[in-house]
Amino acid sequence: MPQDVTIKIADATVDQLRWFATAVLGIDLGPNPNIRIETLRSKISAAGYQRDDITVPDTIGAPAAAAASAGETPAHAVDPGSYQRGPKAKIIIARDEKPGGDRPVFVAVNGKSMLIPRATPCDVGLPYVEALAHATQTLYDMDEEGNITSREVPLYPMQILSMPAA
Repeated sequence: MPQDVTIKIADATVDQLRWFATAVLGIDLGPNPNIRIETLRSKISAAGYQRDDITVPDTIGAPAAAAASAGETPAHAVDPGSYQRGPKAKIIIARDEKPGGDRPVFVAVNGKSMLIPRATPCDVGLPYVEALAHATQTLYDMDEEGNITSREVPLYPMQILSMPAA
């Protein structure tokens, strides 16, 4: 079963940076198989990721034949709670009029975190979708008579474009 490893961005390979950018940050890198390592680093930085290390599965960069010969079972079949390798939904998080409303949304579930860009369709693990759905804030309203009522509204309004098959 693959293990996660933490490596410095400066020491990461193109494959590791590509995986992190697409699977964790939800960045669309397009079809270019020859993307430069400097380009990947700048796209990760531009997405708002500010740490100097990344966490990737240790199998990233390993030859496909070696993984196939090892008889590995896909990670989501072994660990259904694997947030970044399991079933994903396609979502869009709306921009907000408040300050910082264009910044990517930081979401963490049980110590596994990711940045989700706003106004861009992204494939996101189901636990992150659930966390976003439960992220609410309480707004208070007062009527003419001074009675206060409260209501729960989404903190990050999102639209679910597609869900994985059951």
